Amino acid sequence: YLAIETAKRGARKLKGHGVRAIVFPNISYSVCERSADFPGTLSLSKPAAVSLLKEVAVAATRHFRAVAFVNTHLDAAHLEVLKQVVEEAKKAGTSACFVDLTRKRWAQQLGEAFAQGDHAGAFATSAMMALNLKMVREHERISLPPLDGLAVSMKKGMKTFKEAGGDDAYFGDPGAANIEEGENILEQLADICAVSVMEHLASKV
Repeated sequence: YLAIETAKRGARKLKGHGVRAIVFPNISYSVCERSADFPGTLSLSKPAAVSLLKEVAVAATRHFRAVAFVNTHLDAAHLEVLKQVVEEAKKAGTSACFVDLTRKRWAQQLGEAFAQGDHAGAFATSAMMALNLKMVREHERISLPPLDGLAVSMKKGMKTFKEAGGDDAYFGDPGAANIEEGENILEQLADICAVSVMEHLASKV
C-alpha cells in the first residue's frame, strides 16, 4: 500500500517538473527471508525474483524512457535483488533504477524511527493511518508495547523477525503513530521518489 501511494504521489510531483510518469500495477511477490517463519508469507527465490523484475524492466522500457521500482519492502535479500536487477537491466540496454530508502541521505531524512528499523511501528503505522485509517486496528495498535527497532538485532546477526524477538512481526512503537506524522511521511516518500527518478534521468542525458 505504501509503495503504491508513494509511486502515485511521486508521479504527480514529477509531472510538476515536466516529467510524465505512468504508475504500473504493483508487484506483490519477491524475496521475504526475514518474515518467512510466518504462515502466509510467500517468498520467491532470488533468481526467480531477479528474473521477474528484469523482465518487467525490459518490457516497460520498450515504450518508455526508463523504469523505476518504487520499493518499501526493506528485507535485505530483497534489496540485493533490486540492486542486481538494475545491473542486469543495464547490461540488457535497459534504463532502470529503484528508489532505495536505505541510502544514508534518505534514511536520515525519514527520521529516527525509520533509521532504527521500524517495521509496523510508529513510522509505518503513521503512514498507514494517513493512507487508510480503517485498515489500522486501533485497539491492537495502542495495546502493543514498544520494541527496539530491527536494526540493532540485524547488526547482531539475527536474520529473521522471530530470531530478533518480533513474534508479532512488528518493531518500534505503533502506539506513538499519528495521522499528521503519517501525512508528512507520505509526502517525504513522494519527494524521495521524484528526486530519485529525476537524478536517474539526469544521469542518462
